[in-house]
Amino acid sequence: MKKIELGEISLNVKDLNRQKEFYQNTIGLYTIEENEIKVDLGIQGVNEILVSLVKVENEIPQEKMTGLYHLALLLPTRKALGGILRHLIEIKAPLIGASDHGYSEALYLQDPEGNGIEIYRDKEKSQWDVKNDGQIKGVTLEMDAEGVLAEGYETLARMPEGTKMGHVHLSVADFEANERFYRDLLGFNLTDDLGGHARFFAMDGYHHHIGTNNWLGSNLKKNHEGILGINYYKIYWEKTTDFEDLKKRIVTSGYDILNESSDSFDVIDPNGILIKMIHK
Repeated sequence: MKKIELGEISLNVKDLNRQKEFYQNTIGLYTIEENEIKVDLGIQGVNEILVSLVKVENEIPQEKMTGLYHLALLLPTRKALGGILRHLIEIKAPLIGASDHGYSEALYLQDPEGNGIEIYRDKEKSQWDVKNDGQIKGVTLEMDAEGVLAEGYETLARMPEGTKMGHVHLSVADFEANERFYRDLLGFNLTDDLGGHARFFAMDGYHHHIGTNNWLGSNLKKNHEGILGINYYKIYWEKTTDFEDLKKRIVTSGYDILNESSDSFDVIDPNGILIKMIHK
């Protein structure tokens, strides 16, 4: 196992049924378990939750807030990306972008409540622009949609086995606080700095597991429990990770450890977003 892997992202939603239908019928996830207030979705035949929807009664906030910019589902192959793209075109899904980032090819859309979603595949690492200092530079070019569709010659209405949560991209207000938290406390590497507008963090030589941007501005209200949008996300840590040292660094820096057990704990990041840390 790699040092870390991202797990499920939980979203607080207003219309649970509408959101469930979207993530099933448009995105292609499968309902693993559900009740009247919660729906867990993942890949059919694989008991691994990728997106969890939780019904709340709150209204959409009127003020700009820190929170989710997008969740990013990583497909195993370019062929799968082409099959998903063919499906999205056939159902006239509301695509808002299709980009070549140098290290990946990505599709972008939003769910009915405005949560951003990226569906992407990674290119071979030999094609990545890795600098001597370890940073991995991305670009934003038009995706070769014809080439992607040619590989995905069959429509794929369901996310295939091997799909993972590739990264999470957050809207933040304070870059420096986020860098101290994700790099200095959690141990992620800063893999790209986009001119003071976005910073990416990763482990294991990846391009990014955590994205941050300030495109909504710096005067954002902090995310808090129960608000529509991101509820929490999970990070799984490889067993050799010194969990006690990780907790000590977090507490020493003034963050509270919540819901602690022998192999897990929660912490709230500088954006008010709950992270569930699990020793796997």
